[in-house]
Amino acid sequence: MTKQQQDAKRYEELKWKEAPLDPFATGLESEDASNGEPKRLPLHAETTALLVVDVQPEYWSGCPSVRKDFPVFPERLAKTVEICRQRQAKIIWVRADYRRNHSPWLVQFERLRGKTPGFMVEVPCDPTAPEFHWEDFATPTGNEVIIPKSSWSSTSDTALLEVLRVSGIDTVLVCGLITSVCVQHSAFGVFEAGFRTLLVTDACGDRGRARHEAALALYGDYMYELVTSKDLDENLATAKPRWLTLNSIRRSPLNSFQDLQSALPKDKESSASGDSSTAALSTSTSSGNLSNM
Repeated sequence: MTKQQQDAKRYEELKWKEAPLDPFATGLESEDASNGEPKRLPLHAETTALLVVDVQPEYWSGCPSVRKDFPVFPERLAKTVEICRQRQAKIIWVRADYRRNHSPWLVQFERLRGKTPGFMVEVPCDPTAPEFHWEDFATPTGNEVIIPKSSWSSTSDTALLEVLRVSGIDTVLVCGLITSVCVQHSAFGVFEAGFRTLLVTDACGDRGRARHEAALALYGDYMYELVTSKDLDENLATAKPRWLTLNSIRRSPLNSFQDLQSALPKDKESSASGDSSTAALSTSTSSGNLSNM
C-alpha cells in the first residue's frame, strides 16, 4: 500500500463517529528521541484558548438542517465550554456580523450562490438588532471576550490574534458552526499564525453530516488536530494558580506595562468584585480596542 493510499485510508477512519476519536493517533504525539516511542503532548489551560465560532440563532435554532444531523451538538458544545471554564482556559466567543456595510463580500457571494433556499439567512446576522440573543446553551459569562467578525475567518480584520498573543496563548481549540465554513476558516487563520490548533469535532455542526465529515477528512491532522469533548476532559490540565509564566511573556509581544497587566489572569475575588458584564471588542480595524483580555 502506497503512502497516498495509507493517507486516504486514515482519512476514511477519521470520519465522524459517535465513538471518541483517539486524540493521540497523530496530532497529539511527537517522537521521543530516547526510544523512538510516541510521546504525548499535554494541553495546559494557562496557555490554551477555546474559540467558539458563530453559535447563534442564525446557524442553530433557525437552521433545521444543522439541528437534524447534529442533535447532540448543544450538549457537547456546553460540555466543552464548561470544561474550559473549570480548568480556567481562556474562552473567546466569535459572532458573525454580516450587515452589508460591514461585509462587502456578500455582494459577490450572493451573485455566485443565487437564492439557494436555506443557504443564507433571510436577514444578515446583525448583533445590533432588537431580537439579538445568544443560544441558551452557549452564552458568554463574566469577562469572556466577544469578537465580532465580518467574514468567514475569525482572524480577518479582527483583534483575535492580538488577544491570543498578549494573553500568552500558544494553543487554540476551535469549535462551533459551521464546520466546513467559518469553523474551518477560523482554524486555518490561527494555524497560519503559528498557533497549535485543535478542532473539537463533536462540538461542531454543519448543514449535513456529509459536509462535516468531508471537511474533517480533508484537513484533520493536516492543518489542525482532531479531538472530542471527551478527549479534552481527559487531557486538558487545570491552569496553575500563578502569574503569567516566563515562557508566556517571551511568546507574547508585551510592549508595555499595561499589556502585561491585561495578560495577567484575574483571581476569583477580583473577578467577583469587578464588572461582570461581558466584554465586546471593537473590530472596526485590525488594531481594535483590546479590553478584558
